Amino acid sequence: MPNIFSFVYIPAAVSEPIEQWEESFKPDHEESEIKALTDRCKRHFSKARGPRTPEQKAARRAALMQNIPGNSDVDEAMLDTATAMSMVEHTSLLSNSKDNDFIGINLYTDDEASFSGAGINQRASEIASCCGIQLQVNGDAFIGRTFDNGDDFKRLNFTVSEVSSSSAAWVQEARKQNERKRQRDSPAALQARLAEPSQAAKPAAVTVREVAPAEALKEQGNIALKQGKLAEAVRLYSEALETDSTLAAAYNNRALAHLKLNNLADAEADCGYVLRLEPRNVKAFLRRGSAREAMNRLQEAIEDYKEAIVLEPKSKEALSKLSSARQKLANCKKDVQD
Repeated sequence: MPNIFSFVYIPAAVSEPIEQWEESFKPDHEESEIKALTDRCKRHFSKARGPRTPEQKAARRAALMQNIPGNSDVDEAMLDTATAMSMVEHTSLLSNSKDNDFIGINLYTDDEASFSGAGINQRASEIASCCGIQLQVNGDAFIGRTFDNGDDFKRLNFTVSEVSSSSAAWVQEARKQNERKRQRDSPAALQARLAEPSQAAKPAAVTVREVAPAEALKEQGNIALKQGKLAEAVRLYSEALETDSTLAAAYNNRALAHLKLNNLADAEADCGYVLRLEPRNVKAFLRRGSAREAMNRLQEAIEDYKEAIVLEPKSKEALSKLSSARQKLANCKKDVQD
């Protein structure tokens, strides 16, 4: 029997009601659980959007080109592939953190909505605002709840009653969390941190105070990785993640170390953790693709490389890996036919 979780659908059209939907995934299959909602969103957005008009294709192509430095030396075939693909935008309204028992609330939207003519989703925009995030949402939107402590990932129920009031407990917690982030990252806070070591005689002490323990362990892991001490790098990254399970860079670099050690399943898992924290991380897609390719899961590797190209169409590494994986897959099919 499949596992089932609930989430909330917020249509852009205010004449349509906000609804509670359900989706299923395979039991004891983490990847199925992770992708269940984003795949459902992709299907909905594709159906709601309909076939792309030439104008929409041109707008998406232009948006991709804006992310390419210099706008030159782009493989046209790969750009066409990237233009044809769909992505789901992921906005963390409430981040998975230790303070809230690693429970997160996420907003999912169509990455093409802003240039495909989709109207403003006033209700979803207001929910984001209540959470302390100023965001104009275009097109239909979805909200779901997850548990993610870096080791385990679970889709949890999110109900329509939880978006009916700005005083809901999760909204209040999200607003506090996002306000703390805003204060921490504000120019004034940055200037204050820079101004802290006013006494020139104590620069070293200030540096020690400023570097979080997890960051310090991650940097030690980076040094070990550069020196080729792969097992030590894995250990240091793991210690960093025990201190801070939201440190995406530590997962990403540990994945690279695992790849070099040929620990392919571990590398794939670490890349999955990165993409849960940073759904648009190109390195994670490339490294997970490399792990899957090495495990001869070529179609899955190809999908990862294509996702990387959508995010970074000029990436020679992604283009090369995609071409290589496609050739390997073609050879495998030929061998089967022979």
